[in-house]
Amino acid sequence: MVTDLDSNYTSPAGKEFSLVAGRFACISPASSVLDAGCGYGEGVCNIADEFRCKAVAVDLNEDNIRAARQRAEERKISHLIQFESENLLNLSPAHHGFDLILAEGGILSLLGRETGLSLLGERLAPRGWLAFSDLILLTGIENIPREVLHIYENSRYHYENEASYRKMITGAGFDIQLMTLVPPSGWDNYYAHMARRLEDNDGMFADPAVKKLFHREIDIFYRLEGFRYIGYLFGMLRKKSDL
Repeated sequence: MVTDLDSNYTSPAGKEFSLVAGRFACISPASSVLDAGCGYGEGVCNIADEFRCKAVAVDLNEDNIRAARQRAEERKISHLIQFESENLLNLSPAHHGFDLILAEGGILSLLGRETGLSLLGERLAPRGWLAFSDLILLTGIENIPREVLHIYENSRYHYENEASYRKMITGAGFDIQLMTLVPPSGWDNYYAHMARRLEDNDGMFADPAVKKLFHREIDIFYRLEGFRYIGYLFGMLRKKSDL
């Protein structure tokens, strides 16, 4: 069931998870936040708007940065957010000491999960918080339809299950404070957003190949009941003092 008609998130973990991250981390106007891979800027805009904190939003895609900056201007919070088009692997040394880092939309899998945890952990203040959301497998690969594994590119990303993700996180020097699966409504909100974007006449979603790919993904998810095999994991992690 679609529960957020205005969702502009490019992952099933939407606004409520960004706000949970801010509240867990006790974000205030004195806090600093990094959105690592900000996409269209919805997460960082929600954080800045709700908590009036200073934020840095980084994304490699310049079109995303332009869209995110425009979104911040429309919401009259652009003075709170510094937008940068940059590879997260090459972040300036000046970007460190953040109270909260948002790693939403599977950015840890894009970076390489162990690499991402290490890189972002180095950018946190002592006892800082990392909020992530990422796709995981809910059952063994042998039980998952081949079409599902293929459309989510498991051969490229080699997704974790919850147990292996937890082990990796603790091994990287974080305490797990909260971990939960995104509910089915999150997937519905995400795909409703994607369906709207597929009507675009310019930008990435105007590309016929992109339209075909996302139409196929939506079809496979609902036709084969993808929610039985894949999930979206949200976690609030706290940096250990000796990290």
